[in-house]
Amino acid sequence: MHWSHSFYERQDALTGCYHSPIHPFHTALAARITAHRGRAGSLLELGAGGGQFATCAALLGHQVTALDLRARAGEQTRSLAVQHGVTVQTLTGDFYTLDPGGPFDTVCYWDGFGIGEDADQRFLLSRIARWLAPGGTAYVEVDTPWYWAGHAGFTQRTEGYTRTYGFDAEGCRMLDTYAPTDEDPFTQSLRCYSPADLRLLLPGTGLTLAEVWPGGSYDPEAGVYHPEVSLGEAMTFAAVLTPA
Repeated sequence: MHWSHSFYERQDALTGCYHSPIHPFHTALAARITAHRGRAGSLLELGAGGGQFATCAALLGHQVTALDLRARAGEQTRSLAVQHGVTVQTLTGDFYTLDPGGPFDTVCYWDGFGIGEDADQRFLLSRIARWLAPGGTAYVEVDTPWYWAGHAGFTQRTEGYTRTYGFDAEGCRMLDTYAPTDEDPFTQSLRCYSPADLRLLLPGTGLTLAEVWPGGSYDPEAGVYHPEVSLGEAMTFAAVLTPA
């Protein structure tokens, strides 16, 4: 079994991360996407997790389809949407194989791009291009190599688990390892890209990199997230992708 088929379920069971309420970050992100698109429309979110962003997008008038590998994610998303008086369509499956329908005006993928190797990324980007409606835009969050290389070795200890950041320099991959008390550790491993690296993936996918939005930076020692930093300090960036 690929690590992604168990990691997120175990992470949620350990931390409850997908049960968290909507954060102002989700609200601001949905507002930014809506403003950039100029209007609400049909929106597909890949790896929707607990549905926080999907619900915020629905609140702004988007017709949202939320796709996630975990069956429980759909339940969490629908519950959160109902709490806020909106409807989100949910799909369960692997977005490397499942067809979510469409076309969609907007496709979003936050926190998770980089599973597998470069060929897997090209394959997924090609699928996203086919899912986009004419004039559509995709927003894909990408981990930066410099952040993860600079923070490798950080360890957070809690009552129930230890979490450690790592970086595979040869493979250019971030490593996020949880070691629960009295259980085997489990690790998320995502390929990191600079904008220049990402551009090398795009030929033949049907997409082009239109803009780069620097993400924030998490200071693990202080436990503080800085939402606005320069690209050279950012832990991620959002790749704004349009049909080539």
